[in-house]
Parts: sequence; structure tokens; C-alpha cells
Amino acid sequence: MHILAQLLKKHDLLTLTALAVSGLAAAVTLGWNLLLGDIINIISKGKNVSPDVIVGAVVIMLVLCAANYIKTYVTGLTCEILIHDLRMGYARYFSSLPLSQMERLNTGEQLSKLQNEISDVSGYISGNLFQLVNDGITFLFSFAWLLILNVRLTLAVNLPVIAIMIYVFYTSRIISNAALRSQQAKGRMNKYADTLLTLFPIIRLYDAADMMLVKYNREVLKWEQQTVKVEKLRARLMSLSGLLSSIPLMLMLFIGGGMVMEGTLALGTLYVFLNLSGNVSGVMMNMPGIIASFRQFSVHMKLLSPKILLDGREGRHENSYR
Repeated sequence: MHILAQLLKKHDLLTLTALAVSGLAAAVTLGWNLLLGDIINIISKGKNVSPDVIVGAVVIMLVLCAANYIKTYVTGLTCEILIHDLRMGYARYFSSLPLSQMERLNTGEQLSKLQNEISDVSGYISGNLFQLVNDGITFLFSFAWLLILNVRLTLAVNLPVIAIMIYVFYTSRIISNAALRSQQAKGRMNKYADTLLTLFPIIRLYDAADMMLVKYNREVLKWEQQTVKVEKLRARLMSLSGLLSSIPLMLMLFIGGGMVMEGTLALGTLYVFLNLSGNVSGVMMNMPGIIASFRQFSVHMKLLSPKILLDGREGRHENSYR
């Protein structure tokens, strides 16, 4: 993860801008929900909504659209720059090696790393890194806002979160280990394929193509079985996580509905709770996959770190790589 920290520090302005825009979008979303809650309270009392409130709602909608557009653009640009620097650092490492070391490199091993670690790290950065940060910011903003609105309802609804989090961390470790075994099987398959290409003239000479193809298909089958096993395990565990994450919503309907009937909670405030609960329960529902993906990303970054050379400051040569 040291390499990722160096990449983010290198582009600190873009990174801080992405974080600031994500925070702005989350804050505007909370303001929008609060305004909708006020409108619902006005209508439930049989009053008319004033033009100023409608104009304010339109302005907030425009600001929210602009904030989301800027967030998507800035985070996308930052991710592409980080991925470019990562790939160039990988290429810079090999170009800095002495010719004698280049000749001793195993092509199959390096091809496997390029297809596995680099591709997976690039995919995670582009698709998950800033989305994870955005989900975290939205989660914190929403939870803090709900505490401000009604401490009693917020605490009562989110007490099951502790049990859900224990389950989440346990299942994420299981998914992560299964995904790592799938990656190892894929690496063995790619390495075997490179061996076949390297020894192809000898294989033809001794008419051993059928025998080698059987062994290669066996490696492919092992990788397929591991991949299917990971996806089945992920679906099974995350389905239960999704079921557990619905418990806070059901508690909110029962407890919040009772408070509305008693007159201790406004209908608009209950709407805000229901609307923002997705920001909390949604993160909880996807947490096993999120943690497992991040752990897998961390493993890949640890494997790649010795072979990433950023502006001549990072990375070590082949004899220090394990």
C-alpha cells in the first residue's frame, strides 16, 4: 500500500479535489432530503408550499447535479492518472534493469503478473477505490445527520449493526481467501501456457501435443472450478448479508411509525430516515464484498510494490523480489 500512498501524494491536488467534491455532493444530498422532509410536513398539515421553497428545491437539484457531474469527472480523471503512473512505473522498473538481469527474467512469470496483478489493481482503482471513499463519506454524513434529527430512533434502529459487522468481517475473510486461491490457479494456468509456447518446437518434435494439452486443460479446469466456487460463495454470503441489512429498515418502520402515530416524530422526518437509511444499509449489505476486494487489492499491491519504480525513487531489483 506504500505505492498507492505515493501515487496519491504525487497527485495530492486531484485527490483532495475528489474528496472535497464527494463531501460536497453528500452534504447537498442531505440538504435535499431535509428540504423534502419539510415539504412533506407542510403538505401533511394541509398548507400550501410557498414559491420560495419550490425555488430552493430547484436550486438544490441543480447544485446536486453539478456536484455529481464534477465528482464523476474528477474521480475518473484521477483514477486514469493513477493507473497510468502505475503501469509506467512497472515498465520503468524493467527498463532500469541491467541487460544481464533482463536475460534471466522468466517471461511466463512476468506475463502472469501483468495479466493478474496489474490488471486487477488497475480495475480496482478505476472501479472501486474512489467509490469506496464516496460510500464511506456518504455513510458518515448520513449517520451523523440522523443522530442530529433523532438520537433515540437512530440508536434503536442501528443497534443490530454491531452483530452485522461481526458477520461482515468474518465472511469477508472467507471470500478473500477463496478469491486468492482463484488468482493462484489462474497464475499457474498462465505460466503453463507460456511454457507450452516456449517448448512448442520440442513438443512437435516428440509429438507430445495431446499429452501437454490434457495437462493444460486440467489447469484450466482447476481455475474454472475455483472461480465458480468463489462466485457461489460470494453470492451465498452476501445474500445473507443483504437479509441482515434489512433489519434496521424494518425496525425503522415499526419504531418510527409508532412515533409518528404518537405524535413524537414528524412524518417528514420519518421520510428523511427512510430515504437516508439506504446510505447506511446499502453499505452494510455490500460490506463483505467490499472488504474482500480491498484485501485482495492489498495483496496484489504488496506483490507489485518491489517492481514499481516511481520517478526513480521506489522499487527494488529482481534479486529482492519474492
